[in-house]
Order: sequence, then C-alpha cells, then structure tokens
Amino acid sequence: MSARNFVVGSAAVLMTAGGAQAADLPVKAKAVEYVRICSVYGAGFWFIPRTDTCIKLGGYLRVDNTFNGGTQGAPAWNGDIGQQNRYRDYYSARSRMALTVDTRTTSEYGVVRTFMQADFQFSTQGNNTVNPNVFTGSPGTGTVTNLLNQPGEGYVAVEFVFIQFAGFSFGKSVSAYSTPWNAFPGNITSFLIGGHDTTTGVNNIQYTKEFGQGVSASIALDDPVVFGRTNVYNLAYGLNAVGTGSNAYAGVHAPDIVGNIRVDQAWGLVQISAAAHEVNGSYDFLNGVAVPAGAQGPAGAAPTALSEIGGHPDSKWGGSVMAALQIKNIPTGPGDDIRSTPPTPWVTPRT
Repeated sequence: MSARNFVVGSAAVLMTAGGAQAADLPVKAKAVEYVRICSVYGAGFWFIPRTDTCIKLGGYLRVDNTFNGGTQGAPAWNGDIGQQNRYRDYYSARSRMALTVDTRTTSEYGVVRTFMQADFQFSTQGNNTVNPNVFTGSPGTGTVTNLLNQPGEGYVAVEFVFIQFAGFSFGKSVSAYSTPWNAFPGNITSFLIGGHDTTTGVNNIQYTKEFGQGVSASIALDDPVVFGRTNVYNLAYGLNAVGTGSNAYAGVHAPDIVGNIRVDQAWGLVQISAAAHEVNGSYDFLNGVAVPAGAQGPAGAAPTALSEIGGHPDSKWGGSVMAALQIKNIPTGPGDDIRSTPPTPWVTPRT
C-alpha cells in the first residue's frame, strides 16, 4: 500500500509539473507590420504604420567656403568686404542642413498635403567683417553679442510650413507672385538681380485653379511685412534729417493682394504676376534729433509727444507687374532650358 501510494503520488506530481511547463510556453507573437511603400505620390513616400497617411522625409546638406566673397555666394560688392579694407574677412564659411517632412492623406476634399522645411545653420560672424560698428545696434543697446556664431550656437530657421487641399494653401510658402523657379534650385545664388524672390516662404492664403493643359491661375493674400516693404521717408524735417530714411510704417492694415496666370506646357512656361501693396506711414511728427555719440536716446523715426496730435500721412496703395518666360528642351542638351525674369517694376505712390 505504501509503495502504491508513492507511485500514485509521484504520478500526480509529474502531471502537475507537466501542466505547469505547458502553461509557461511562449505565446505566438503577432505578425510584424512592415513599412509599406506608398507609390501614389512618387518615389520616397511610405505609409505611416496603421494609418492611410503617406510621408516622405528629405532634405539636403550644403557647405559653403568662400574666398573674397560673402556667405551663400554673395559678391564682395558693399561694406568692408567691398571696400577691401582691414576689417574684411578674406575667408568665410557656412554649413547648413535642411530637413523636410511631406505628408499626403486622401480625404473627402481630395488629397490633403502638409509640408515643413527647417534649416539648421552655422556661419562666419558679422557678414564677413569684424568692424565694431557692425556689432553695435545703437548707443542705447551697446554691443550686440547674440550673433549665434559662438561655439555650440547656430540657428534654426523655418522656411516652409503649410497645409494644402482643394486648391487652397494656408501657411508659410512661396508667394503666388513669384516664378516657379524662385531662386533655389533655379539659381545657384539668390543674389542675382532679377525677379521676385520668396525662396524662404511668406505667410499667405492662396487659391489655385487648374484649367487643364497646363493653364492655371492663382489669387492670394500675402503678409506685407517681410518682402513687400521698403523704406518710408519722413520729409517733415528735410532730406538730410535724422529719421528721414528710417522705417516708420504704421501697423498692418491689409495684406498684399497678389496673383498670377500661368501656362506651363512641354515647350515652356509663361507667367504674368501682379501685386497690390498698401503704404501706410505712422505719423507726420517723429524723432528727428540726432543722439550724441555715447549717449542714450530715442531712435530715428521714434514717436514723440507731438506724434498723436500732429496727424499722419494718408495711406495709399501701390502695385507691380512681373512677366516670366521659360523655354524648355533647348538644343544644348537634355534638361537644359532658358529662364528670364526681368526686374519687378513697383509703382508706389507718395503718401
């Protein structure tokens, strides 16, 4: 009896141990969801896992090393480097990396696209000069030291960030007034004398209508501050007075109204652009007294106690028109073309 109980008990223990081992077996892992290629929008796109959104990551890296010139291909045509004096830098450098994120999602409004480009950059200080005057903002601010070119510094710039759907575009993008080539990569440098250049983007609202066979038209509202302004001259104190040429704009009253009509076909491209811009000065009476050297005081064109009661100039609208031509597939070689964009003729009325 004792031997039989021992055998039965041993069997029970073995059965219990066997059951425990079976319960500890690993569960079969779920299938891995590999990245799927999204070929609808061209090369480089792939589906974000578990979504219907396609994404493409891109960018570039560019390093400029310049002798007897400015960074980014700027000629030695002004300032200390243009004068060839002792303050100029014989050598300058700039390192940049751009990162782009492009997404596409199908919706009831058609394809919804988002796009972003950020630049990470480090450059030679002072725009190719070590002249102390370059690093001084005013007697009130003293020497400027935050030039983002010290060890471990540099800067990040947001060039483009926009969303597009159903012909609309909202955000920071190229102006509808500009040509399709718009500086880079059409030109190796953005310092060429030529057409309108919003290669770093401008805040806007655009609508583009496609008519077929390469014919389209765009209308847009652009931020008027970054690219559409030049100096406003206050002639109350004469041409040579302090503050005469200072920017003395009032606040923004209206965006720039811009648009284009474009024909883009196999033979080439023709585009006619137009823009309207409001010029609105601040006040008739502004600071026109020079501040003695080393002293602190209001900047040129700063408001005074008489500004509000002294009145202001009338706001006026001005405009411009630009034409662009591209001839494709010229006999010199595959992909060669000719592009022409004359200088933009602005018509700005006196206020």
